[in-house]
Amino acid sequence: MKNYFLLVFCLLGMTMNAQDAAFKAGTATEEWLEKWENSLKYTLEALEMVPDSSLQFRPTASQMSIQEQVQHISGNMFGLSRRFLDYQPASYNEEELRNKLSAETLTRKELVQLLTDAHAFAASAVTTLTEDRWEEPVENFFAGPKSRRTIVYLLQDHATHHRAQLLVYLRLLDLTPPRYRGW
Repeated sequence: MKNYFLLVFCLLGMTMNAQDAAFKAGTATEEWLEKWENSLKYTLEALEMVPDSSLQFRPTASQMSIQEQVQHISGNMFGLSRRFLDYQPASYNEEELRNKLSAETLTRKELVQLLTDAHAFAASAVTTLTEDRWEEPVENFFAGPKSRRTIVYLLQDHATHHRAQLLVYLRLLDLTPPRYRGW
């Protein structure tokens, strides 16, 4: 019986080391990127269902319009990536982005491009984040001390939250949202 427990303990240790090695090999990042890409496709599919005449639709005066939801999702991706993942590419143009995020009227094409660019920006931020930095705490995060890993998760959570609002807007417009996929 002692030998059995010793064997189980050794196997458990090997499994934990294999899981750790899998993360170090980039598996967690690759999985996140796959989910991130699918998230973009899902959101774009929902946005494509909205008639151009309804891009300014808002359920109540105090809620964001469809356009504002997309601007907000995109702005969050740029902001979290820059501020908390330290992603600062030379090509980044803050004034141009600020104009797009605050524009009162954007075309569908502009909204699609904004969202696509934001997703690509965040994906680059995550892929350039070195393994040793995932556990580093970020400075001045509104919810208190958090690791950069938590910020990566937050990118996905925030996009999902606001996409869900878009899906509700579709229902309110009497449109059937795209089929759910969470992978």
